[in-house]
Parts: sequence; C-alpha cells; structure tokens
Amino acid sequence: MDIVLVTYNSSKWIKCCMEAIAASQGLTQALNVFVVDNQSSDDTIVQLEQFSKDKRFTSFTIDKQTQNLGFGKANNAGAMLGKDDIICFINVDTEVFPDTFANLQAEVAASDAHVGAWEMRQIPFEHPKLYDPVTEETSWMSGAAFAVRRSIFETIGGFDPQIFMYAEDVDISWRIRAQGYTLKYCPKVMIRHYSYQKENEVKPTQYLEAIKNNILLKYRYGNWLTVLKGKLMFWQVYFCHQEPFEGAKRQLLQNYKKLRKAAPYFKKTRINDRSIAKFLGWDYELIRDGAFIEVQLPKKQPFVSVIVRTCQRPSVLRETLISIRNQTYPNVEVVVVEDGKPDAKEMIETEFNDLTIQYYATGERKGRSVAGNIGLSMAKGEYINFLDDDDLFYADHIETLVVALQNTDKKAAYSFAFETPVVVHSQEPYEYEVISHIGRHKQSFDKITLSHHNYIPIQCIMFSRELYEKLGGFDETLDYLEDWDLWVRYMQETDYECVPKTTSIYKVPAKKQEQAGRQEKLDEALKTVRKKHEGYYVTVPVSSLVALREESLCQVIAKKFRFSR
Repeated sequence: MDIVLVTYNSSKWIKCCMEAIAASQGLTQALNVFVVDNQSSDDTIVQLEQFSKDKRFTSFTIDKQTQNLGFGKANNAGAMLGKDDIICFINVDTEVFPDTFANLQAEVAASDAHVGAWEMRQIPFEHPKLYDPVTEETSWMSGAAFAVRRSIFETIGGFDPQIFMYAEDVDISWRIRAQGYTLKYCPKVMIRHYSYQKENEVKPTQYLEAIKNNILLKYRYGNWLTVLKGKLMFWQVYFCHQEPFEGAKRQLLQNYKKLRKAAPYFKKTRINDRSIAKFLGWDYELIRDGAFIEVQLPKKQPFVSVIVRTCQRPSVLRETLISIRNQTYPNVEVVVVEDGKPDAKEMIETEFNDLTIQYYATGERKGRSVAGNIGLSMAKGEYINFLDDDDLFYADHIETLVVALQNTDKKAAYSFAFETPVVVHSQEPYEYEVISHIGRHKQSFDKITLSHHNYIPIQCIMFSRELYEKLGGFDETLDYLEDWDLWVRYMQETDYECVPKTTSIYKVPAKKQEQAGRQEKLDEALKTVRKKHEGYYVTVPVSSLVALREESLCQVIAKKFRFSR
C-alpha cells in the first residue's frame, strides 16, 4: 500500500504521525511512505529525513518541492512516486491506530470492483455528512483520510491542480462517481485527525477557499441557476455576515476576482450528470446532528442486546441486520423475534452466521408487544436496545449510547434519528425509495414533555436491564404506542441522558393514504394510553413547572395580542 502525505511547515505533527504509521500492525503488504513537502521553512525536512532511515518502513521517500504546490497538486506528485494498486492519502495532522491499515486492507479486499475508493472514519470529530447505513456508500470523501484504486486515480487525472486547497476532495469524489464507481465510508477504519481545536472554529484559509471553490464546483457540476444561487450566496456573506476574522471581506473580494478568472476552465470541464452533485447551501450533502460531539471510545465493552421484532418479511429484516453488522461496537447480540411463522429463519442462518443471534418465532401472530416481551426475556445484555425490522442504525449508534451510559449514573440514554418517508415498490425483493431525511424529534430530556407525547423513537434509546427487571416490559394490551408507555413508566425510575447526535433512521410511509391509516391507529391508541397514564406518577423539578407555566402565559399573551390587533 502506498501512503501519501503532504507537508508544509508541519514540524509539530511529524513525530506523532510517522511514529503511528511505523507502529502499524497486521499488514500483509509493504508499507511505502511518500511525503511531498511544499517548501517548508521549519525543521520538517530534518525530521522527515530521520524517519527515512527507520527500518520499520519498507520505503520512505521525500519529494522536496521548490514551491508550494497546494494540497491537490502535491498529492498528485506523491501518488506518481508509487506503484501499488491502492493509494492511501492521509493528512500529516493525523495519527493512525495500530490496526488502521490492516482494517483498510480488509475493507479493500471485501469490496467488489464497483467500489472505487474508501473513506476512513475521523475522530474525535466524525464528519457528519450522510451515508447509507446498509451499503455504507457515501456521496463524497474527506481528503484527510481516504484510499483509492490507482487505476481510477490515474484515469481521472488525480486531484484537479486548479483547486489549490479545500473542496478538491469533493471534486475528486464526484469525478470518481462520474466514472461509474461508488465510494465507501468505513466506520471501522479509524484515524485520529486534529482538525479543530474548538466547536465552529473558523480557519481563515479554509473559510475563503471553501467559499470560492464551492462556486467553481457549481460551474462544473451545476447549471446556470445553481451558479446564480452561488453568487447570490457569496454576496449575502459579503454584505450581511459579520467578519469572522479581521480583513475577511477584503480577502473575499480578492478571491471573487480569482473565481471569475478560473470560471471558464470549470465551465469547459463540465460534467453533465446532474445526479452526481448535491449543493445544499455551502454543503455538499445532508448533515447529521452531532458534528462537534467528541467521539469517545468505550472504557469497557459491556454486553449489549439488540431486540429486533419482525413479521414475515425477511428481505426487510436483512437490511436491519446488516446495519447491526456494521456497528463499530463489537460486544453485541441480536435477539430476533418473529411474530408468526419462521419465515426469516433460513435467511438468518445462511447469511448472518457471523453475528451472535438468538432467534425465536411465535408460530402464530401474538402482536408487537408480546414479541417485544419475548425478546426482553431472552436478552442477556447489560444494556438493551430495540430496533424494529424496517429501521436502521448508523454504525456508531451502539458505541455512542454505551459511552453515554458509562459517563452518567442515569439508566437510559437516547440519541436523535432521521425520519425517512419511503415509498415501497416491492417487499420481495425489498425495493423502496427514500423521499427525504427529516430530523423531527430533537428534544432534550424533559419529563413533562415526554408525559405529553412520545419524542423518543423506539430504536433511539438504550437502557439498563435493571429497568426491565424492576418495572417489566411492554403492556401486551397495546399494539401501538407501547414504546411510549414503556418510556413513561421507566422515567419513574430514572432520568434519561440525551445525546444530540443522529445515530439511527426510522421509516414511515410517504403515501398519504398509508399515513392516514397509520395515524388513525395511533390516535385510537392515544386515547387508551392517556387513560392508562392517569395512574402514573412521576416527580419533576419545580423549575420545570415554572418554565411550563411561563410558556403557557406567553402563549396566552401572544394570543390576546393577535386578537387585539
């Protein structure tokens, strides 16, 4: 494997970065390092030359440039020095883990020929862009840590040398996809990246170049309307936004002149496939909540049970089990309870023997709550999480909630989820269209609010088995809102830790007729649960009651004000 890095006055990063690479374990290939230095004026070269003598590297090449080529052009120069089929690009302000490259090799070996490149997971701040939790396909890769097939890299001409830095990774990602290849995000291949010192940190060069290059990419991948919107966004930033640093507006104007000069080249090299690019304001993909929640690895790895309720639809269940297989947290069992005949049994046994799975079929329909209680009785984990058969975990879901529970004395923790309206075209094979991703329930824990309505989707929450042992499972007379009833009952015993990070997906019907039928059943169940909750008692802080009262008064005043006008 060829490892390419670019340095520029990188003295403070060299030792940790190179020592980590040298300490890599489990490699089955040669470790060839190629460093391109963009005319550093500190002691970067001195340090690199010391490492070039380190016998732990198969080869160590330093390419000393006489000018600053920028990120993309320098990486191209480094890639030309090697010969391996896979080129791995990493930033010098990163540290690999001992198993990073071994895990990357495994990902490459397991991928089919349609996968053109692999993106590593950066910590402590994971890039929050959307990816598919089943296929792990992503729309673009961060240039800080990824690998690509050399044949593809050479076919597309590598990084565009006209992009000095920032957005060059988006551009190369889209050009790879334009060749018909997919990009895979690899959450189990981790690398530590010292990207930000604090939340929402503004780096002047990144701020200026990212704005300019975003508009240039609109010339290459968008249409005239996309470009017009980009220019309007630019002038909105210039006239309406406060300067994030001194001289920002003056430098923005200078960059706008460069933009106009570079625009003809990007128009000339247009890629007309509109499905490749996505422009969402200044972003290139939907963003999951939690961008600046620091990734922490669990101190211990307690056993976790994921209970999956299913009912005669193995093709639907397959995706859910794959999302569990993709988890970064290893110590997991899956308890699958099929409500009815054992239709999924053969699929589970033949396709998922790599997972620890307990399977049980009721034989005849018993209902969702009964199936859930069977799963609870079978679960062996210290922590328990539900995941219904049409919902999905992102790869860090279990890891995130285990860490949250380890860092608190509360007995339950929950994170956020995307609600995804879908149109199902076929159950067998399972084919569907996701209409949108909606971050609907973003509510910090509040007993009064949870008493009023359910804002914690069933797959979002992980709880200690102590709660189940003390307070029991689902009310088996309920077939809807049974999870809400359980959360209200459990909060009599504990508060819940809220992690404001999107770690899962739940599907809802997109068709209005299906929505209406589902809502009718929920409305009917609500009457039953409301009646049942008359017998529940929870303690709440006086401050919550004060806030509720103040909110009510504000609503009354606002209503009277509207009518008085």
